[in-house]
Parts: sequence; C-alpha cells; structure tokens
Amino acid sequence: MEKKDNRKRAIYSRKSKYTGKGESIENQIEMCKKHLQMKFDIDIENDVIIYEDEGYTGANTNRPQFQKMIRDIKEKKISTVICYKLDRISRNVLDFCTLKDELTEYDVSFISLKEDFDTSTPMGVAMLMICSVFAQLERDTIAERIRDNMTELAKTGRWLGGITPTGFKSEKIEKITIDGKSKSLYKLAPIDEEQEKIILIDDKFLELKSLTKLETYLIQNDIKSKTGVNYTRFALKHILKNPVYACADIDMLEYFRKNNVEVFADDKDFDGKHGIMAYNKTLQTHGKATKNRSIDQWIVAIGKHKGIISGKKWIAIQELLDSNSNNRYRKPQTNTSILSGIIRCSSCNSFMRPKLDNTYTDDGIRKFRYMCELKEKSLRQKCSCKNLNGLEADKVVLEKIKEIIKPDGELYKIIKELALGNFVEADETYNELKTLKSTLKQNEEAIKSLIEKLALIPVDLIEDITKEIKALKEKNSVIEKRIRELSNEKTNTINDEESAKIVLNLFDIVHERFDELDLSTKRTLIKLVAPSIFSDGENITISLLGTRDIKNSEIEIIPQGANYK
Repeated sequence: MEKKDNRKRAIYSRKSKYTGKGESIENQIEMCKKHLQMKFDIDIENDVIIYEDEGYTGANTNRPQFQKMIRDIKEKKISTVICYKLDRISRNVLDFCTLKDELTEYDVSFISLKEDFDTSTPMGVAMLMICSVFAQLERDTIAERIRDNMTELAKTGRWLGGITPTGFKSEKIEKITIDGKSKSLYKLAPIDEEQEKIILIDDKFLELKSLTKLETYLIQNDIKSKTGVNYTRFALKHILKNPVYACADIDMLEYFRKNNVEVFADDKDFDGKHGIMAYNKTLQTHGKATKNRSIDQWIVAIGKHKGIISGKKWIAIQELLDSNSNNRYRKPQTNTSILSGIIRCSSCNSFMRPKLDNTYTDDGIRKFRYMCELKEKSLRQKCSCKNLNGLEADKVVLEKIKEIIKPDGELYKIIKELALGNFVEADETYNELKTLKSTLKQNEEAIKSLIEKLALIPVDLIEDITKEIKALKEKNSVIEKRIRELSNEKTNTINDEESAKIVLNLFDIVHERFDELDLSTKRTLIKLVAPSIFSDGENITISLLGTRDIKNSEIEIIPQGANYK
C-alpha cells in the first residue's frame, strides 16, 4: 500500500520593490493558488504554506522567506514548490541549480507557471537536466577564468593580499595605470625579529624531529607567536610547510618538477636570492573549513621578497613532516570524562585535559586524571598545578549540579519564587482591573441617564448637562487607557508564569532522570548551570547560577582523594 505524503505545498513569491501594480506579490500568490487547486484538488487554507519576499533582489538567495522555505524543505514539511515565474526564485542559474539539487535530495517537485515548468512530469525533469548542463558549463567557465587570472597574477610574484605570513609585512612597491585607473602593487617585506623566530623554528624542528617537542621547547623558552600566544602544533606545522620562507634555488626547482608543480619562471630565475610565492594552495568553501590542496595543484612563481632558508633545508623539513605523519598526536580513545573542555587550571587558566591511567576501579572503570594543558606542554616548567582525580571530580560536580536543580535546591527555589511573585502581581492587577471596569460601567450609565434628561429639562440647563457629560467621557477615556495598560501587563505576567512553570517542570524531569542523561547532555547542563569551574588539583571552585548573589557565587568543594598525582 502506497504511503501517504502528509507534506504541504509551498507557494513562493518575490518582488524586488513595492509598486502596487504588475506582477505583485498578491497576484503571484493568487495564480499559484488557482493552479494548485486545479492540479491537486487541495484545501488551500490548510495544505499550503506561503512564503513572501517583497523588496528583495533575485540576484542572490539572501532572502528571509526563501531561506525559511529551504529549512522547511530540509525538515520534510514541503512536497511541492510553486512560483509564478522562474526568476522569482532566482536570476542566477547556479543558485537555481543549487535549489534543484536540494529539491531532488528531499523529493520535492517544482512548478513554474510562466515557463510551464513542472518536475512532476517527464518533460519538466528533462528541462531541469538541460538547466543543470548549462549551470555546470557556467561553473567550469568561471573556474577556468579564475585559474587563468591566477596564472597571470602568479607570473608577477607579488603579494595579492590577506593575512601576511609570520616574518613579513605587506609593502607597496608601485602604482600602475590601466585604462586611466590607478592600481597599487604589493610585495612581502621582512620583519627581522619575526624572521629570527622562523629560522629558530626550522632549526629546532630538524634537531628535535617532533612537533610536540618543538611546541614544548617554545613554551618553555617563552617564544610566542606574532599575536602573543603560545604556538600550537597546528600553527607550527603551517609555518614549516609554507614555501614562502624558502629560497628560490636549484633544489627547490627540482623539488617542484618532481612533484609536477606548475612553475612560472625561467630556470635562471632560481638564483637562490628571492623567495617562493605559491598560489592556489588551499581550497576555501563557504561555511566549511579550509582544506589544503595537494602540491601538484600549486601555482609557483619567484617572489619579490628574499628567502630566509635554503631550499635543501626546507625540503628536509617536508620529508621529516611526511615521515612523522603516521605518529600524529592522538586524544585518548576512551574519553568518558564529564568535565573535559569545561574545567580550567586555577593557576594559569589553561584547560585541564583528561589523561588515562593504566589502573582500574573495583568496578572495572578505568581511572584518569585531569592535567593542566600548559603544565603538560611545558613539562611542568610553566605551571605546577597538581593533577586532579578525574573520577572523583566528575562525581562531586555532578552531585552538586543534581543538588542545585532538585525541588529544594537554590535555583529551583528562585524560579518558584519568581512564579509565585507573578501570581501575587496578577491578583493585584486583577483587582485594579475589576474596580476600573466597574467605575467605567457606572460612568456610562450616568452619561446615558443625563442624555435622556436633555429632552425634558429647560433650555437654560442644557449647557450644564452637556459639560457634565463631557467630564464623564474624559474620565472614561483615562480609565480605558489604564485598562489597556493593565491588560497588556497581565498578558506578560501570564507568559512569565507559564515560562516559570515550564522551567520548573523541566527541572523535575531532568532531576528525575539525571543519571540516564548521556555524556554530551550532562556537559551541556553543567555549562548552563555552572558558568565556570576551576581547580588547583585539590579543591574545585564552581561558580553556580543558583546562588543568591550571582557575583559572589563561588562555592568550594573538596572531593575525596582529589590530591592525586
């Protein structure tokens, strides 16, 4: 039996600016509704979601309702997307084909009324394939243009902008005029102090033959990066692999040829004086981490700057890095530590990382300890914080968190008092509203009575009665304004009450099932309730949200057996 599709149909409409005529948002939606009714015989009110973007261009997809529609598609709420005209979705072929890929992935059909475009039919699918072919052609053409442009730029050996590598700064060298327009060119200029660090890093790596040992050496000797922080293994590897520091000599030329690298320079230019400029080294994708390209995809030229290490030394560094690639730093395979990424050293503010022991508890649980990261990396020279018993620390912190969220815990009490306070406020508001409404009713009855008297009283008294009616109406105007204000306050109070009830209910559920929570959920809960956790290896200091004075909320906990080396 065929499974019923409960997803809704989506109408998308867009107009660059409001004009009040032509293909207005309303006209687009109305035509789409009629088509859906004829094609699917559906209830428009209940089975259709309408997305409207007015005042947004079709040149890109940075439109709030369009992005909301994409999210709903991914959440499997939509079965069909319909629009009046293809360019309402996008004027960019690549953007449209990206949408097409999304629709195909989530089994969503697409209809465009103007072009008679319907992917629920074979002809519509064929048309979509034709669009895909042209989109791919456009992608390839753009990529080819970029590569050709990069090739031309590479031949100049100049600095094209961005964050300069350590040891260099960007320096303007000349201005050129193209079609009457001036343009500045730049090269890399040396920073002597930083270049001394680069030479030291290269020499020490060849001596120590390990990134970890190199990192430790630099930390122990207070040699920091250009931003004033300790070098990490990742940062050091990035420096060691950068050919910008190598001299353009015969060794580098042979190395590039051996690795099939495109070199835009004559052999005679590799004179050992200038440095190397390598382009196209990384692949940068929007929203994703930068990836390094393989060396055979590089584009290499002779730079305008001077190299600082020989080609032979740079190549030796690459060979050593490659040989060490199978001995990378690895985190502990079994990591059940609750406070990992949370607890910090109270001496130096570094994170305390879990380190596994080779011993087990009577229950068969592997022991571990939290060690200050700086202490470990500096081999105890930069921090002497004691190691902390991991199992005991996790146990004590979890008990404290469980205690604060239980029904008689501090945080629970504060939220409950907030809710009760709102109930009292709600009662006071209710009483004032009741009095005001009663007064308003009495005034209205008095006005009605005075109006009836107007027909019976002498003419010379009409003016007095009229003034009295006017005064009562002015009072009623003030009363009505106050009633509206109190009504709004009452609504907000009710929302606060409901929110408090929801939070308290969640606390009850979490407290009741606390031991069943997974590792990630427990960590998240700890971060929410305890903004900071520090330890000196003996005491654990927790800053808890549930205390009365948030600014002075530190509570010291001394776990059993915490003094653990």
